[in-house]
Amino acid sequence: MKYTLTALALASFSAGAYAQSAPAQVASSDLTVRGGISWSGSNVFRGVDRSNTTGLVQSDVTAEYNIPGFSGLSAYLSFYDADSFERSYTLGARTDDGIGKFDIGVTKMTSPVAHNLQDNGFSQLRSNVEVYVGQTFTKISSLTPSATFYYSSDTKGYTLDLAIKHTIKGASVGVPGVDFVLKANAGLTNADAVLLTSSTTGKDSYLYIGGSADVVRAVGQGAEIGAGVNYAYNTDGLAQTHGSTWFAKVFVNFKF
Repeated sequence: MKYTLTALALASFSAGAYAQSAPAQVASSDLTVRGGISWSGSNVFRGVDRSNTTGLVQSDVTAEYNIPGFSGLSAYLSFYDADSFERSYTLGARTDDGIGKFDIGVTKMTSPVAHNLQDNGFSQLRSNVEVYVGQTFTKISSLTPSATFYYSSDTKGYTLDLAIKHTIKGASVGVPGVDFVLKANAGLTNADAVLLTSSTTGKDSYLYIGGSADVVRAVGQGAEIGAGVNYAYNTDGLAQTHGSTWFAKVFVNFKF
């Protein structure tokens, strides 16, 4: 891994400094900018540990704009980078509805190299486009359940991901100044392996589950730092990636 925790700390400081010196128009009530940087002990994606080094630095930034004249409707652009392993660009829109928020968009994912099932234990094209639709249910449950469906015409595959999130205020359990954020998810992914490996049979299909427990502390206006432990498991039959993994994560998030 070409970055260290020292680099993460420096990048986190830079993110905070940038937030303080942002142009005035970013503070508009119609425009929100948020992002973050993190270090994870493993490179896990949809239940599969894709690590070939000891950790992964990840960063992301999203600009979301409330559409004038349409209450509860917004459009957003996102950029994500994973330590020269993967980059993605997302264009999406979301709107308030009677049960939470409805989300729709398209993501283009790129990678410097392709990874196939036989050699790497997971599938990754150098360029892959996914469309997605999702629904959160914030108005009917404090657990913030959500469901998202992804489809890729490049892999001829789909993923259905179900998730929940719950925040416990530290003051309510005698630990003021921090929050405890619990997350869990489960999913099914199914892609045509013929496109991603020299094999001529079968599909890359498996179930997965995951979870995390983070301790988060607010810093200043719109920023937070945190650390936690994560778990992932998949039913994929490939020896390289089958099974479970535990890993740590530290992160800084900001919003302005």
